[in-house]
Amino acid sequence: MALQMGILTKGLGALLALKRLLTSVHSIMALQKGILHKGFRAFHALKWLFTSVHLIMTSQRRTISKGLGALLALKWFFTSVHSIMDLQMTISRKG
Repeated sequence: MALQMGILTKGLGALLALKRLLTSVHSIMALQKGILHKGFRAFHALKWLFTSVHLIMTSQRRTISKGLGALLALKWFFTSVHSIMDLQMTISRKG
């Protein structure tokens, strides 16, 4: 039971870190809506996003190997990123 609690705690930490990252990206994207047709700032926001993802993945390697919670957090994260990318593609086409 103690082992499961440790795994869940680490998984929750990963989930909270990823949620914070996505909230930051969402804020950036919301501010960029008016200038997305230029593409340059959106590109930098996405570059920042994937740099942050790389840093999180590097720091979470141990957690990923230990817990289902971390795996679920990452699945949720990439589902969210996919949704953001779909939205960006739609906005870019309309702009």
